[in-house]
Amino acid sequence: MSEGQEGNSKPERVGYWNDRMKEKTSKKMMRKGLEKREQRQKVKAVVFDFDGTLAVLNIDFQLMRERFFDLLNLFGIEKELIKERYVLEMINEVYLILVARNPSQAKDFYHRAHQILQEVELHAASEGKLIPGIETTLKGLREKGIKVGIVTRNCGEAVLRVFPNLYDHCDLFISRDSVRRVKPHPDHLHSVMKGLHLSGEEALMVGDHPIDIQAGKKAGMKTVGVLTGRTKREEFERIGADYILRDATEINQVLEQ
Repeated sequence: MSEGQEGNSKPERVGYWNDRMKEKTSKKMMRKGLEKREQRQKVKAVVFDFDGTLAVLNIDFQLMRERFFDLLNLFGIEKELIKERYVLEMINEVYLILVARNPSQAKDFYHRAHQILQEVELHAASEGKLIPGIETTLKGLREKGIKVGIVTRNCGEAVLRVFPNLYDHCDLFISRDSVRRVKPHPDHLHSVMKGLHLSGEEALMVGDHPIDIQAGKKAGMKTVGVLTGRTKREEFERIGADYILRDATEINQVLEQ
């Protein structure tokens, strides 16, 4: 090969490799587009928490805990012995302690404890209201063929007091009254997905609290944190929420990505 011939071949090689790189880049972008489209098509249901997510419902948890601890004293249980953090889980823990002593007493405690919860929740519900735009959002999802589930640790009566036409806007509603183990235990969400005849991979879990994100992840769902509760963006980022929205009415921003 002469010096002149070698010099002429370099631009040809550079052009060839540039074309190859452009081709690879184009294919890579097409794959990403297809992956995003496939991911979007996979979302067949959106499951929403209720309190703080779909509705403003300021439950007085401090009062609830105070009344619960007063009840513990009546049954001779020291609160220092309780390891659980949330009242629902504490009720179950104390129930098991009392069952070992006196099954009849345990049933009485369980009933009275849940009565306290319900009274506080119903009081909050009497002053609660839906977040503006929620009914339109839920209706829009269902018009697109996306199933809507609503799941809550609250009692069903309190939810229906705030959202009396709830069943006109969702395919399935499961309060704590209908399950043995509530979120963050994944059984709560498994019950929803079973009722919707879908897998967790086909759904989004939307909530305002870390336990919503924890439950969603355990159930194999993509998770969305909303900033309408008391949880800050930094906390949602720390626990690994897949998306963070200002409120639940922005859910289409996730579905359209």
